[in-house]
Amino acid sequence: MQIFNPDSEVMEFLGKVADYIVINLLCLLCSIPIFTIGAAFTAKYYVSMKIVRGEEPSATKAYFKSFRENFKQITGVWLLFLIVYAILAFDWYNVLYGMAMGMPFILKAALGVLTFLVWSITYCMFPFMARYDVKSKELVKASAVMAMLNFPRMVLIFIVTFLPYIICAWYIQWGLLIWIFATTVSLYYISKEFNKQLEMITKKGEEVNESGNTQAS
Repeated sequence: MQIFNPDSEVMEFLGKVADYIVINLLCLLCSIPIFTIGAAFTAKYYVSMKIVRGEEPSATKAYFKSFRENFKQITGVWLLFLIVYAILAFDWYNVLYGMAMGMPFILKAALGVLTFLVWSITYCMFPFMARYDVKSKELVKASAVMAMLNFPRMVLIFIVTFLPYIICAWYIQWGLLIWIFATTVSLYYISKEFNKQLEMITKKGEEVNESGNTQAS
């Protein structure tokens, strides 16, 4: 039957689904030491955005290629953000259980927005690093701009990112199957969104370069 032909649309679709499942599992395993989370997520988006663009990388090989190449730089930046997360966690502990329980609502809301913004910048770093070869300072700046310009979209990405884990906790007996399905769908959506944003940045950069070359000539 043609449906089982390796070049059929159905088999190509199933192959992509399998790749998403593999890179999600690899990312989960490689994130266990915590300090490797930056490299693990960068590698995940390196592969997933290639798949979205219609490229056909070997998922496992491409994942570890990106992991090795970006490990040193992204880990250094990630560890700095990890310190920021520790400070924010301490602040939230004080707000919920400590001396700051009586903090005015407006300050609690401000802390919430700040926490979300830090998360958004961190999350934007991974696909940005996966796509471009930039210095750490430029990476943080570009990720901050990207997060703030796409604030509503980052809210949706936040929901899509964490919803699978909430659903898994709610239906724990089906947790693994739900996690595989939900993280596969969410990875496709998030990769598609990031790929769209990064394509726009690439085109703008090319237009600026062409304009500069025209003026120079």
